Amino acid sequence: MTLSEATKQHRLVDRTGHPIGDIETAYKCFEAYANFGKSRNQIKTKYYKAYYISRRFIKGPKDKDKMVAELFKEVSDDEANEFPAAKVRYGDCLYNGKGVEQDFAEALKYFEKSAVDGFKVAMYNAGNKYYNDISDKRDKEKAIDYMKMAAYNDYEPAIKFCKEHNL
Repeated sequence: MTLSEATKQHRLVDRTGHPIGDIETAYKCFEAYANFGKSRNQIKTKYYKAYYISRRFIKGPKDKDKMVAELFKEVSDDEANEFPAAKVRYGDCLYNGKGVEQDFAEALKYFEKSAVDGFKVAMYNAGNKYYNDISDKRDKEKAIDYMKMAAYNDYEPAIKFCKEHNL
């Protein structure tokens, strides 16, 4: 399967968002490209490899949490910035100590980087962390700004938060 075909299979989902494409073959393709030299495609395939393992679409290795965190970090830190979702996913690894040492301050940095890229889940996460005093960074003004941005982008939990807090 080519990388293009694997990407098409990845995008095939039912109306509830569950994959219906040939994800096993797509994963094998992503895994092969992820380990194949240096290319622009390598970042893309590393993202999908981590995504498939983290979502349990395939059976991961014994040290899967560590591998997922490493892959999401590598994709997050890539200069091309093609996958802002990787930043929020790596931030989640840091926040929960999954595959890496728990680090709330570093998690917040990755949430904010992804929020700047327009990723509404990251806007909500950053707002939530600032509001709830994560890592001694309580800042209600920033929290409200992030929550309003996420709500403006139709992120339902942020809309609910804004309604509950009269924002």
